[in-house]
Amino acid sequence: MIIDSIEDYRKEILQLRSDLGQETTILFRGQSDESWKIESSLERYGVSEIECKEYYRTIDRYKPLINPIIENHFERKFTISGYPFDFSRYDEGSFELPEMEYLAYLRHHAFPTPLVDFSMSCFIALFFACEDFNQPKIDKRVNGKVFLYASQVSVHGNNIPELRRIGRYVEAGKRHFAQQSNYLLPIEHIDEWKFIPFMRAMEDQHNKDKLLEINISKDVKVELMRELHDMNINRYTMYLNEDALIKSLADDWALERLTVRRLG
Repeated sequence: MIIDSIEDYRKEILQLRSDLGQETTILFRGQSDESWKIESSLERYGVSEIECKEYYRTIDRYKPLINPIIENHFERKFTISGYPFDFSRYDEGSFELPEMEYLAYLRHHAFPTPLVDFSMSCFIALFFACEDFNQPKIDKRVNGKVFLYASQVSVHGNNIPELRRIGRYVEAGKRHFAQQSNYLLPIEHIDEWKFIPFMRAMEDQHNKDKLLEINISKDVKVELMRELHDMNINRYTMYLNEDALIKSLADDWALERLTVRRLG
């Protein structure tokens, strides 16, 4: 189904919630181009697989460069003896990987991470699906997409790709809170724990989770963004920095111009 109005969107979300069951936890993710598959920023960076301990060794070395310019410092962990976490014990969901706050912080500031971010809000996901509403060239405009992820009871074990959910209770900065973020972590154990592509874990035969899609018409992105703006969902409230503030003002102007053009 292609959504043509925010009322259609509300109805479709309510119907899908009903179909999945009201007790099912649903997460949402918006992408401005319907042709894009879901990938972590690590995948988009060209790293499809990497051992957990290698990745942690890499990101740990950047902390001294980050700490002088942020309020909450991240403690160095790596020593001559290695990283102080036994990755072999990360099994059957009994242990969480360390430093989720640091990974979430990196994710929200565009460093490649294995986290795939979702939102608890269907309207925040819709914002990201419509974020390119002011594309000036008509022939470059494309439909967007909102994904609904519903977790089910899945099988765990060696050689089984899986998605582990990282919930909202992570101290990861203002954007994490503003975007009502949750994260899915695609991971697999073959001799060593390693991060893997999202769709590989999603499409594995052992995975019972569901991933549904709602297509957003390129022709109604302006109208949808106008209604989201009335809900105070805009670039500034999503990103909470100076650049985002100025871009949100530019969006205000664009919405005014596009409204006048439509009425004229």
